[in-house]
Amino acid sequence: MARRLLLIEDIEEYRALVRVALEQRGYEVIEANDGAAGLEAAQREHFDAIVLDLLMPRMHGFEVIERLRADFATRATPIIVLTSKSFANDQRQALAMGANAVLTKPFDPAALEDALNKHWWRTRVSFWGVRGSIASPGPETVRYGGNTPCVTIEHGDQMLILDAGTGLRRLGMHLMRRAAGRPLELDMLVTHTHWDHIQGFPFFVPAYVPGNKVRVYGPRSIDKPFARVIQGQQDPEYFPVALGDMAAALEVHELRGEPVQIGPFHVTTAFMNHPGVTLGFRIEVDGQIITYATDTEPYATMLAQARPEGGVGEAHGRQEDARLAALAQDADLYIADSQYGPEEYRSKLGWGHTSYLDAMRMALHAKAKRVALFSHDPMHDDEMVDAKIDACRAFATEEGSDVEVIGAAEGLDIILR
Repeated sequence: MARRLLLIEDIEEYRALVRVALEQRGYEVIEANDGAAGLEAAQREHFDAIVLDLLMPRMHGFEVIERLRADFATRATPIIVLTSKSFANDQRQALAMGANAVLTKPFDPAALEDALNKHWWRTRVSFWGVRGSIASPGPETVRYGGNTPCVTIEHGDQMLILDAGTGLRRLGMHLMRRAAGRPLELDMLVTHTHWDHIQGFPFFVPAYVPGNKVRVYGPRSIDKPFARVIQGQQDPEYFPVALGDMAAALEVHELRGEPVQIGPFHVTTAFMNHPGVTLGFRIEVDGQIITYATDTEPYATMLAQARPEGGVGEAHGRQEDARLAALAQDADLYIADSQYGPEEYRSKLGWGHTSYLDAMRMALHAKAKRVALFSHDPMHDDEMVDAKIDACRAFATEEGSDVEVIGAAEGLDIILR
């Protein structure tokens, strides 16, 4: 299916020149003749990319870029500037405001297509829910978000969804808008079936649309097949729509330790140290490695308390922790459980989560390049998450590491090149 481009250009002759060249290359092109009309079109419909001039009536291109990046629905849409303004400062400003590339007129069709492909075929990780245990929306969590876990990895036209927490609801609405009536084919990995990781699935709109296909992968629970657990939360006692009443074609698959190839994504799993049966994922795509280990606790710390004699518990625990280290080895992005502060963790030993300093020790041991602190505690407000990030950055510096440390936040996109 042809990619849809929005072309915002006020000079009719030039607009026609660009449109014809792009249509000859197989794109569907929608035109807007000024900045305000272009912004309205982008907010009304989904486009795979936007090409715009900078100097236009009613609203110049700089303002259009700023507004597109402030809108949740268009925050990640590739924006290519095509302008006669060759001043380096103006071009830097457009990039700083969120444009993905700046090309100067006269128009070079090959250069524009190269710029579009560069941004379509990158790997993008997006966060839709980052909170652990229970959703905690409110003014004190507005910057990092209160939805429970949901992350997407996109490469080209392929998407992999990680977990089905309450963040999945908003993702579903975004996907429906983007599909614009076209059928969706989606793949979802679920780490485990505690409520905070599956409670968004009954509200996932694409699963209700005939013609869509949703494949869900996860582990067998202690005593039930994975499909039965997913089905159970939509029992009439808990939810008015049964899993079988969803109109999309649903497939449920159990992960049993073997690597899985899902489109361009090569997925390796390992068991995490968390109550019940929980998986962590290592996803490799186009030379990039993303590790997702959202609910786990260091074995070494737990077993050191349970078997302190002669350090035998800690020694065995380090052997067990090697599974997570292998999953995160050389990761370009390590999405790490970091629910507790070190002091909190002392009173919550055995709850199945990690203190943020232990998460950093694992990241440094595994030589991860970037760490996204994840699974924020529902009792932690934005200022407490800020303090966690600062403490982890200081710890990395003290250890002589240049690893990048960020706090996972709803709406955050990370581009892996």
